[in-house]
Amino acid sequence: MKKTFLILVQLALITPLFSQQAEAPIKNKHTVYAELFGQGFSGSLNYDLLFNSAKKWKRSLTVGIIAVPRSVGFGDGAYIGVPVSYNWLFGTKRSYLELGAGLTTQIGEESDFGSDQKRLSNIYTYFTPKIGYRFQPYKNGIFFRATLTPHVALVNTNVSTRNGSLMTSNSFFQNFMNLGYRAFPWFGVSLGYTFK
Repeated sequence: MKKTFLILVQLALITPLFSQQAEAPIKNKHTVYAELFGQGFSGSLNYDLLFNSAKKWKRSLTVGIIAVPRSVGFGDGAYIGVPVSYNWLFGTKRSYLELGAGLTTQIGEESDFGSDQKRLSNIYTYFTPKIGYRFQPYKNGIFFRATLTPHVALVNTNVSTRNGSLMTSNSFFQNFMNLGYRAFPWFGVSLGYTFK
């Protein structure tokens, strides 16, 4: 009786191990895309990692880079920055409702104010929630997204030199990107390629 009990316990422990190995692992999806406007305000180049892609609702993490040359003539001048967001996707097959929460940090370079004072940079950090439509291919293929992406000012940091001293000043929850608004309604359009 004791021997039979031990065999049954061993079988009970071994059977789930074989059944787990038999299941195919769920592969994540990778997407590289360019976004016009959107979370990067003027535009960005991004990488998106889609998790649990076999489930009805999915999650993704997006990281990008923003680079706006001074020649564009927008805002303070030249910008570099990093947008990051965490997204939830609801839908089936290839069409999804996308909800996201993100943060973007940008550094803007300003010109000289005079011989005794020079502004080195403005550092902007803002919150970027999003809601929109995502076309995510089942395997490999073209990726498309259109979102409403309002921008909400969190922290603006001005870094300058005055008489050889480094000076910083912060403002919180006001004046998004020196445009005079605490929040700014915005949208974005993305196009890219998805692969496994």
